[in-house]
Amino acid sequence: MRGSFVHVAGLAMLAGALLACGEQRSAQTPTLSIEPDSFTFARQGVGETSEDEVVVANAGKGDLVIRSFELVDNSTADEFTLKTRSSDGVLSDPPSGITLAGGEQIVLVVLYAPADEDLRPDTGKVVLETNDAAQLTAEIPIGGEDQGAEIVVTPSSIDFGRVNAGDSAEQDLQVSNIGVGRLVIDGMTINGSTDFTILAEGEPVPGDLSDAPIEIGADETRLFKVVYAPGAPGPDGGELHIRSNDALSPDTVVPIAANGAAACIRVTPESVDFGSSLKVDSMDPATPTPNHRAVLIESCGGTALEVTSIEITGSDAAAFQIADTFDGSGEPGSALFTLPALTPDQVPPSRTLNIDFRPTEERVYGARVILHTNSIPDTTEVVLFGRGVENQCPLPVATAAEYNVRPLDIITLDGTPSSDPGGEVQRWNWTIVSRPEGSTAQIVESFTDPLRPAEGGMADDPATPTAFFFVDLAGQYEFELVVVDDLEQESCDPNASARVTLSAVPDKDLHIQLVWTTPDDPDETDMTGTDLDLHLRHPDANGGWNSDAGQFDCYFANKTPDWGAQLDPADNPTLDIDDTNGAGPENINLAHPEAVTYDVGALYFRAESALGGDDPRQEHLSLASLRIYVRGELLGEWLDRELSHRADLWHVASVRWCEDLTVCPEIITVDQVLTEAEYDRP
Repeated sequence: MRGSFVHVAGLAMLAGALLACGEQRSAQTPTLSIEPDSFTFARQGVGETSEDEVVVANAGKGDLVIRSFELVDNSTADEFTLKTRSSDGVLSDPPSGITLAGGEQIVLVVLYAPADEDLRPDTGKVVLETNDAAQLTAEIPIGGEDQGAEIVVTPSSIDFGRVNAGDSAEQDLQVSNIGVGRLVIDGMTINGSTDFTILAEGEPVPGDLSDAPIEIGADETRLFKVVYAPGAPGPDGGELHIRSNDALSPDTVVPIAANGAAACIRVTPESVDFGSSLKVDSMDPATPTPNHRAVLIESCGGTALEVTSIEITGSDAAAFQIADTFDGSGEPGSALFTLPALTPDQVPPSRTLNIDFRPTEERVYGARVILHTNSIPDTTEVVLFGRGVENQCPLPVATAAEYNVRPLDIITLDGTPSSDPGGEVQRWNWTIVSRPEGSTAQIVESFTDPLRPAEGGMADDPATPTAFFFVDLAGQYEFELVVVDDLEQESCDPNASARVTLSAVPDKDLHIQLVWTTPDDPDETDMTGTDLDLHLRHPDANGGWNSDAGQFDCYFANKTPDWGAQLDPADNPTLDIDDTNGAGPENINLAHPEAVTYDVGALYFRAESALGGDDPRQEHLSLASLRIYVRGELLGEWLDRELSHRADLWHVASVRWCEDLTVCPEIITVDQVLTEAEYDRP
């Protein structure tokens, strides 16, 4: 809602400016000012009510007399109501007339409550009769110039079917305006394959039309053509985005697809480098080798992918072998293996292809893997190369193979004892093999702020043997160390892998953790994302949450409240991590709970701009999970609760504590989502 205040000083300056510009008025002439110049409403449903306001003021010196306020309602059921708003916000009926001295104002409010589902917007105006000689009759429109445009695109999606590489096809696209206002299109962009083009009257339409927008009048239609000209075989897809002044559909999306019914193969990587690999004494495939690599084969088309045969070619083909066995026979008409067709919103069906490298000489080797499939084209190649060396594998060794810690501890991963019999270790690569679900901490070289390790730090530098890890969640972790020597030889002995295990067990009586994931967030580890807040509420909060709970709600604005015995930290909770950018975690710990019943909740606070605009009220679906540990044991777990409305609060559970440990603690599931109106009260 636009502001309802016009400063008196500003009005006086306006009046002075008008006089300075040569306006022929006496020193006591009234001047009518209306800001803004119209009432504007977005479309809304039956039963909903909205309001908009304008400020009517006297920017002159003499008294401004407004003899009447008339509402002209063009709707079919008197859906507009005219009111005035006082300085304390109270609405009342407008007066029959009013006199405003210089600098005074009155705030007019129009209430809009549609009574039917008519798609055409309702309009009207407010008419003022005044003594301003320049505006004896002033009209304030209800609805702006472009209000009422409504776009309809036919068809709503386009599928070109099968089109061969080098050919082209086109389909008609109709854009209609069924509204009563002028439709203005200032952008038509195709995101996805560059093989799609949109034409208007035979000419390509530029993506940005800001300088020359396309205008379509009420009840008019424009014809466009979408052209598909593939330069290579395989499925294509994209989205046509039409940006317009339709208030309900400012970005209309038309999905475009082609060749979707064909089988498709995607291989990653397209070339495999075995690096410097230790020589072996035999080409026998049964002889173990430390030189393994894998490629990922994915089905990316609308038909099942059949791999009928695999061959290795080139003068060094004998040094490379496929290490897999297959269910199929590979005979003509059969397949070695089949991957299902790709379906919408599905992870591509896939499998790995494992390849061994057995160099017998100190030299460079090269070959190609050729996969024969039912895709177009029907062969796909993967380039193989590597070097045979005499060098022995470096040996990864960690100073500690096992850690038993508490959540929020920091551990040091140290590979200093690693060695290389024939050279020296030059890189230490630490990776996370497994971790508790919801953990987002990364291995770092150093923390940006050692006092706030949850905020992360500089990425691990492989040139140093040590790294640090912040234990953000309770549970089991596993890390792996791979070392590389001065000849680029990795630790290749499968029996010399360095694995470090970590067990994080809470040492407080009560430990609560909140994590979440947001499908719209492309990177939940960056600085933008949804913000959910963990809450632990004391019964003295008297039913309130958030700000209404005051001192008795532990959350980001009240991280270390003083509960129970005054100045005794043992019975005070602490919020140890406050995550604001994506996935958590957030933790609350309480060393010695009182004999009371606590409540546990999670609040959907906001979504950051990277997820769809700068408006902090933007809503995005997040899936929240919460766990409650009592003396290190997981006693309560609630997974994937949907939260998407700003300020909604998920009341997860109650924790009843008492002196008799044979009876308590007791976890009582609530699992209820409350709106702000339902919880934000004392």
